[in-house]
Formats: sequence, C-alpha cells, structure tokens
Amino acid sequence: MKNVLITAFVMFVTVGAFAQSPITLKFNLEKGKVNQIRNVSKQNIQNTYNGMEFKTDVNSSTTTSFTLLSQENDVMRLEFKFDTIQSKTNSPMKSFETNSTKIAKKTEYLEKALNRFSTYTIIAKISTSGKFLGFENYKTFRNNVLAVMDSVPELKKDQIQKQADTFIKESAIQTLIEPLFAYLPENQVKKTDKWETSYSVVGSGVSGMIFNSYTLDNVTENNAQLSVSSELESVPSTDNPNMSIDVKGKSTGNITIDKKTALIITSQDKKHYEGTMTVKNQGNEMKMPMVIDAQSDMIRLK
Repeated sequence: MKNVLITAFVMFVTVGAFAQSPITLKFNLEKGKVNQIRNVSKQNIQNTYNGMEFKTDVNSSTTTSFTLLSQENDVMRLEFKFDTIQSKTNSPMKSFETNSTKIAKKTEYLEKALNRFSTYTIIAKISTSGKFLGFENYKTFRNNVLAVMDSVPELKKDQIQKQADTFIKESAIQTLIEPLFAYLPENQVKKTDKWETSYSVVGSGVSGMIFNSYTLDNVTENNAQLSVSSELESVPSTDNPNMSIDVKGKSTGNITIDKKTALIITSQDKKHYEGTMTVKNQGNEMKMPMVIDAQSDMIRLK
C-alpha cells in the first residue's frame, strides 16, 4: 500500500511539473524527413433570395506533404507538395467534384492544371515560431502548372487562366500552407497563458483576415493541448468583378501538438459566419444574405 501511495505521489508531482513549468514551443523538424497532414472540411452554406433559401454543401480534403531542406538560425526552408486536393459540391443549381489525383481528359484543361498542381513542389521559408516568410520558387512552380495553357484553344485561354488563378496565385497557395504553422507563441509559455496570431486567407470566393487567440490548456510529457478562438473579417476581393462576399464570424477549436517537433497531431474547429453575397449581372445587382457553418478536422499522417 505504501509503495502504491509513493508511486501515485510521484506521478502527481511529475504531471504537476509538466503543467506548471514554462515550455518553449518552436518547430524542430528533422532534415529530409517527409511530414504529411490531412485537412478535412465540411461546409453548409445557406443563401436567401426573395424569401427563398438555397443550401449548398461543400466537402473538401487536402493532403499536404512537407520536408525540411535546410535551416539557418530560426528560418526553415521547407519543400511542399499538395498530394491531394479534392472537393464535392452539392447545390440546387449544380453539383460537381474535383480531385487533383484523377487523371483529366484531353479537353479538361482546368483539371489538367490541378493535376500539375499536385505534381510539382514549391519551397517556402517559415520561421521556427511559425511565421510565413515567403516563397523561394513561386514563378517556377506557377510556370510548371500553367504549361497546360499551351494546349488550350485561344478562345478559352482567358477563361481557363482566370479559373486557374483561383488556386495558383501566390496568396491562394499561402492560404494552404500558413495555417499549418501559424499557431505558436513567440516566447515561453505555461499553462493558462494566452497569445495571438493572424494571417490572411483567400479561397471559396472569400478574402479576409483570421485573428486567432490561443490558450495553453495542458502539457504532458510528449504533447501540448491548445484551445483557440478565431474571428474572420472579410476584405473586398477583385478576383471576380461580378461577385463579392462580405462575411464575418467566429470559430472555436482545440489543437494537440507534439512538444518535440511542435507539429500538429490533431486539430478540430467549428465555424459560424454570416454576411452577404452580391452578384452583378447585366447591370443588375442582387444581394443575398448568407450563413456559413463549417467544421474542420486536421490530422498528422506522418
């Protein structure tokens, strides 16, 4: 009985020490090792026009691999490959699927560009505290993906180019990468400490800023658990002059990270956004209230 009590006391003291001692959360990646993260998202979008409700469901999944090429002081050079980008959209007007791993037919030019997007790699610089510092070979990556434009008929080139830009432009690629790293504090933290990060997002017709507030909830021998609350504020987008989306909202979630590498092990969040979609057509303008409810789950595969 005495031994059991001693063991329990030691465990209590050890767990308490992990929880109370300040810790440093910085990326510490092994050079040459391939890391892989999958992000799955489910969105329910509700638009209202003339008193009628229209619902759209979007299920998407992105699998991203990245490898540390080199590190100088606190700046990492990481090579990224978007292994799989897929989505399925169901709406009253149209339902369609995209999958970057599905071989495109000869005349499916946009799908061909998406195939190439998942074939080539792009190098980014990111600090060990998770700050995105820029791309190293963006122009080369873009040219490799858009080489498909050589086979597009002249009459369709402008349309295909604009559609491809929604995922090939620099800000859109940054949106795929930055949230995978932008959650670490600048300084040491202990349980209940809070810190903030922010980054821009581009995609799904929305451009804006995400403002995050993190709290260190718990620390164990191997992991750290964080809770996060975020706010989205959209900004005017020039991507599509005939459509604009103005939304605001919040999300809440939690993250488990590996203390040794600071990489995400699992992450979940729920979002609720409200706003207005404005559509222009032949001089007419339609404003449609919209509500977006979404859930995202991220898991480290390797």
